Amino acid sequence: MLMQTEYLAEIVDDLPEGMIIMDEERIIHYLNKKGSKMTGWKLGEKVPYCSYCQGRAVNEDENRCILTADNPIPSFNSHLAVYEGLEEFEMSLKKRKNYYVLRIQKPVHNENSERARFHELLVRETLLAQEAERKRIARELHDHIGQSVYSIFLGLEVIKQGIFDHKYQQHLFNMMNVIEKTLENIKQLTKSLRPEMIHDIGLEKSLRQAVRDWRKLYQIEIFLEMELDNEQKFDPEKELHLFRVIQESISNSVRHGQASYISIHLKTYYQYVFFDFYDNGNGFKLEAGKKKGLGLKHMYERCKMLDGDIKWLSKEGGPTRIEGFVSLIKTEGERESECNDHRRP
Repeated sequence: MLMQTEYLAEIVDDLPEGMIIMDEERIIHYLNKKGSKMTGWKLGEKVPYCSYCQGRAVNEDENRCILTADNPIPSFNSHLAVYEGLEEFEMSLKKRKNYYVLRIQKPVHNENSERARFHELLVRETLLAQEAERKRIARELHDHIGQSVYSIFLGLEVIKQGIFDHKYQQHLFNMMNVIEKTLENIKQLTKSLRPEMIHDIGLEKSLRQAVRDWRKLYQIEIFLEMELDNEQKFDPEKELHLFRVIQESISNSVRHGQASYISIHLKTYYQYVFFDFYDNGNGFKLEAGKKKGLGLKHMYERCKMLDGDIKWLSKEGGPTRIEGFVSLIKTEGERESECNDHRRP
């Protein structure tokens, strides 16, 4: 005998996870007790987009919700606006004719999640060690190699005053040109290794300066738009990690994608900074890029370490879009790292 509809409704109502049925306009037609308790939502209200999808830049024919995209991921962790602000949930979505069934629950903490947290901690320490080594190399370049090359340049300037033979003057002129270019390369490499300005003037001004440098270095058009909350106090260490993600994106677009135009958008939403990156380059196969690209893995790890996420949208022939979000707020109890203290010797 088939189970009665009323009995099935009671089972669904008592599930330990939230169950919400909404239409294509995201209007709620049903939610069980757990869903109502976790969110405070009501029948007839609209389900808000999660913090990740809220900041996505989408095309006209593209659904904002990432769980409704082509080949959607089975589940997704993000924050939803509830009656008490923002709350993190693990979400999954299934379409049934003209309705969507949204399941939400608090992120599960088990042995696997503990391993994941240990892995994130290991990645964090590895990235901090990399930044410390980059800092050391940048200082060596600036304080020793750069200064030595500059001393040679000044010495040649003195020698130039006493040379009157045209042939030797030309040789000297060529040598000084090479040294000037070398000094400029050292300067650019030092900036690339250690953008100290982030600690002094913050992410926004540092990125604007970096974009000017990248335009000059790569000879391409780069558009930058930022809508950052100036009252929000960001952690310089975390700002540096976001800077690295954007820096790696620029490098990949130019070196591998042969892009001639890049656009970068950043904006704050609650405690998050959303970023959207676009280039008109050659693109790449996503699966092949994720398997081979160490740089993509590092970008992903940095975003995860900052309680965020990152997605690549690309295909052979281009274009390429990168979208994601990170939290740059310093959380209580975080230690001051060597990476965060640019004043140490």
